[in-house]
Amino acid sequence: MTPLSIYIHIPFCIHKCGYCDFNSYALEGLLEKGHVGEDWAAAYAGAAIRDIESRASALGLAGMPVETVFFGGGTPSLFPAPETARILRSLRERFEILPGAEIALEANPGAAESGRFAALREAGVNRISIGMQSFSDTALRRLERVHTGEDAREAFRSARRAGFENISLDLMFGIPHQGLDEAAADVESAIDLGPEHLSAYELTIESGTNFGALHARGELGGLPDEDTALAMWEMRDRLLSAAGYERYEISNFARPGFKCRHNLNYWRRGEYLGAGAGAHSFIAGRRFWNHARPDHYIKASGDPTAGKEIIDSAEKAIGETFMLGLRLTDGVSLDEAARSCGADPEEIFGGVFSELIESGLLERAGRTLRLTPKGLLLANQVLQKFI
Repeated sequence: MTPLSIYIHIPFCIHKCGYCDFNSYALEGLLEKGHVGEDWAAAYAGAAIRDIESRASALGLAGMPVETVFFGGGTPSLFPAPETARILRSLRERFEILPGAEIALEANPGAAESGRFAALREAGVNRISIGMQSFSDTALRRLERVHTGEDAREAFRSARRAGFENISLDLMFGIPHQGLDEAAADVESAIDLGPEHLSAYELTIESGTNFGALHARGELGGLPDEDTALAMWEMRDRLLSAAGYERYEISNFARPGFKCRHNLNYWRRGEYLGAGAGAHSFIAGRRFWNHARPDHYIKASGDPTAGKEIIDSAEKAIGETFMLGLRLTDGVSLDEAARSCGADPEEIFGGVFSELIESGLLERAGRTLRLTPKGLLLANQVLQKFI
């Protein structure tokens, strides 16, 4: 059996940052409004376990091998470690968690969360992804982050002391009023810490966020112009390459042996089971997703499905394969896409391939297609061609 990936969504945060468009909620606000009770963590963990149990039974997944587990959010490190351990125990009871499986958890800096690292390591988490975004206190305030640059460094040190040998850091550039030198200082500070993996991406302004509303009203100033943004991309690539990090995806870099296996499964259109509020799953050509609000999810956890879609055409399957797989610097094999989707990609998207190759956005190496350096910079425009 092909191994499965499992995603657990923990939607709670200390504060909802102005740029964030993930399904996340400030915990204090949920408590004040009565959407969750004082036992919020135990209730949510119980709901996630019921969700997992019902899916495993209904979809015939019990006993399947699992290669990656990922706790995302929100701020999963805000969740009490005993409840994280409880969810992991439930997974081990229902699936075959393979030896050497990647069990990852997202964390935000701050003393309250970093103090839980040792307990998380003991529970079986072996990869921590720390959302630092910047080491500059000024930039962090602009992003509405609730930690400082020193908190970020201490979170990394705490994870190392807890025994984590696989740590990823998230960095953001293109922050309002950030200059090229400031962005470079962030990358250099991250390199100095020596993480195994780095996600370094440009701030995007999403509709439905506070930043999106400010931008629409012309009140979000200081965003970089096109030339500055390009210089930041090039600086990031140059510094990380010189430090021994391989770029393997548009915004992801790793030392040898430390690519994020969970995300690789997504980008290769592998199967995954999602539990938690708003979590998505993709099993046997079917995609389904859960109720987004935590209180609604908890109440419906025996069957939390809010929507579903059947991928029943080769065209859609191939389109998804290229939309996801072209994010990887290795590109997409035409032969593998044909085998997995049941049709020849060139018969369906041959015209799109030719257009993108002629535009210098896509290149062909034998039976593999991949984005060119120019295509990586304009990836959003390229990938939309396959939707």
